[in-house]
Amino acid sequence: MIDPIPFAARVAHILSAVLLLGGLFYAWNLSKHNILPAQPDKGFRPAVWILILVQFITGVYNLMLRMPVPKEYHMLFGVKFLLVLHIAAVSILMVKPATTPEKRGRMLQGLAVSGILVIVISAALRAIGNA
Repeated sequence: MIDPIPFAARVAHILSAVLLLGGLFYAWNLSKHNILPAQPDKGFRPAVWILILVQFITGVYNLMLRMPVPKEYHMLFGVKFLLVLHIAAVSILMVKPATTPEKRGRMLQGLAVSGILVIVISAALRAIGNA
């Protein structure tokens, strides 16, 4: 039987990551073709804040459910957490109205790389946590 609260937390965590990273990858693709809106802050800013908040709350909850974990898990989790902090900070800075389109494109490229690394590390953490 599936415990509904941990299941809902995991779904919310994965869904918010998919939506945030998917939106960033889409925006990065638009910026490469110079069709990114001049001010994406209007509609994207509330979504960024909400998705980041959901990520942190459900991430901490999911981590607490996994305790105790091997030391390798802690090391990889630390790297993943730093990358997620990078994604959160740059996502927030990117949707500020004063950010130029050129700078926004560079930020999106860095976010795409960090997002890929987070997904790879998450898969490794899942493998370590199930061992």
